[in-house]
Amino acid sequence: MSRPDRLLAARVLREECAAAGFSGFGIARAQTPPRFDRFRDWIAGGRHAGMRYLEETLPARESPESLLAGVRSIVCLSFPHPAAPRVAPDGALFARYAAGDDYHGTLRARALSAAEASRRRLPGDWSYRVCVDSTPLAERAFAAAAGLGWIGKNGCLLDARRGSYLLLAEIVTDLDLPPDQPVLEQCGACTRCLDACPTQAFVEPGVLDAGRCLAYWTIEHRGAIPDAWKQALGDHVFGCDVCQEVCPWNAPLSQLAAATAPIPARAQILAMGKGAWRRRFGKTAVNRAARRGLQRNAAASAGARRDAACRPALEAAVRVAEPGLSDAASWALRRLDGVPL
Repeated sequence: MSRPDRLLAARVLREECAAAGFSGFGIARAQTPPRFDRFRDWIAGGRHAGMRYLEETLPARESPESLLAGVRSIVCLSFPHPAAPRVAPDGALFARYAAGDDYHGTLRARALSAAEASRRRLPGDWSYRVCVDSTPLAERAFAAAAGLGWIGKNGCLLDARRGSYLLLAEIVTDLDLPPDQPVLEQCGACTRCLDACPTQAFVEPGVLDAGRCLAYWTIEHRGAIPDAWKQALGDHVFGCDVCQEVCPWNAPLSQLAAATAPIPARAQILAMGKGAWRRRFGKTAVNRAARRGLQRNAAASAGARRDAACRPALEAAVRVAEPGLSDAASWALRRLDGVPL
């Protein structure tokens, strides 16, 4: 079986990935991810909360061979997402990464385009598979191994030039490509991300207790949110960016950020029917929470902020046959009425 020259292959892949719009490119060896023992311990300690899929895919995450037979290399890619805060007129907050079309589709299309363009330029018999987020691959660990940045104390990949407002994708291949070198960790003594977390979700630097994270409760969790966490949501309706907002490496990006499309207020979210939801969020990453999940979050946030403008929508939501939403709406109405909780 003929294979393209490894140096030529690496150069062609780098060029085509840059042409596809990726800002970061690096190559890691396809092996057990660095510090995987820490991830295994994190799972064993129950720090993944209700995200059972992480536990169930643990064997696959340990071995890239499960993704592609004969895999030798992982081409790691990064793509910047908007750095501007996403704030509704009533103060409701959405995570920045969910702006625009769902990155699962857009990044996959970019990476597939780069891989196919590389295949046309590279002779020989070789295979690849494109991965974006939902594939069981330790993408941040491999991205750090490939030199795209380092893992910060908030668990995010940090690039000295591009900060942490990054989306990741990978091209897993059986090509034996020359690996890139990792970069040194550059957080130093800074603990701003740990100190600023509104729920103190970090057990130690780099170790997140998902069960204390607002992003978990507003995106991953299904069903009713416990009352203590409803109160903790504050204005957060989808995700939380606090640990990235305070990071000095992101400061220049935030100052230069262009405004993104406006997002709806809590009352508007609560009033959304299926059609309005599909038009506004159906093709975005917000769809991960689903319509009733986002409405549950909006109801809880309305109660946490005692948002009286949401009362009519909350009164309607109480009657909805979706336990998470009706529970949050009932709690919010009690808050509006000043009932001791």
